[in-house]
Amino acid sequence: MENKKIYCSLVVKDGFIVRECYREGFTKNTKGNIFSVTKSFLSALVGIAIEKGYLGLSDVVSDYFSGFVSGPQEWFKENITIENLLTMTSGIFCPANAGFNRRMSQSDDELNMLLHLPVNRKNIGKFNYNDANYNLLSNILYRATQKTPLEFANEVLFAKMGIGNEAESTDHIEWEADAKGVNYGGFGLKLCGRDLAKFGHLYLKQGIWNGQPIVPEKWVCLSTAGKVQTAEKELYYGYGWWNCDVYGLKTYYAIGAGGQYIICTPQLDLIQVYLCEKNSMASKEVEQVWKETVKDFGGQKADHGIYKNKECIFT
Repeated sequence: MENKKIYCSLVVKDGFIVRECYREGFTKNTKGNIFSVTKSFLSALVGIAIEKGYLGLSDVVSDYFSGFVSGPQEWFKENITIENLLTMTSGIFCPANAGFNRRMSQSDDELNMLLHLPVNRKNIGKFNYNDANYNLLSNILYRATQKTPLEFANEVLFAKMGIGNEAESTDHIEWEADAKGVNYGGFGLKLCGRDLAKFGHLYLKQGIWNGQPIVPEKWVCLSTAGKVQTAEKELYYGYGWWNCDVYGLKTYYAIGAGGQYIICTPQLDLIQVYLCEKNSMASKEVEQVWKETVKDFGGQKADHGIYKNKECIFT
């Protein structure tokens, strides 16, 4: 990997690590900020919570915030569903996304700020990407489970998969939270490259980890399908995952600011993970790399010789 902006590059084929490269002082244990890839993890937690009966896709915002002051936005509580939040089709308008996040992090009542964001009723059902959807969703998850997203994740996801510190402990997982201790749903989780590869592998295996169901299979299918079309041609969004065709192969991926990626190509049993220097704006360059990697592996016949002496950490 020649691009110095990429400090972690990891390729997993059929469960084996076939490429792994670190630079700029990073190692397989170094955790980095994964920015909006956090949304894909929160989506998984929502799917698990739904299966456990804590909430439902058709639940509306008002089900969880009955104390929201009545007024011109009263309909807001009654029309926006959890599925709208997951698919970025809530109609919530959050101008200057990064700027709002900074203002929100400086507030002692961030939830109140989220609930008072303007909403365009005509845009409910239309895709409009912003962090507010998932930050509101994390508060709903907290109210439904009575556990912070990190507490819930440690219980139902991280500990079961050894995510956090090379299967040693989940005690030191970092996930930014608001003033009241509720972890942000749109960003803030810090994990290493292998953690992300494990998560990608979990989804490629339809939510099964070492024979144990972790994320419901139905949720994996719903999350990674192209639920809504985005502004970019032939690019779709599901529940926290982007979906597109790459050289004729269905591929879904999670992406964070500056080039944080988990890319899954099910037909090839292929996972790619890239972590880039913060604010490097390397997404376009990484996109070229991962798409060419899909092309390279797609053109190869199965050669199990490439797994000789390769590490398999997913079974």
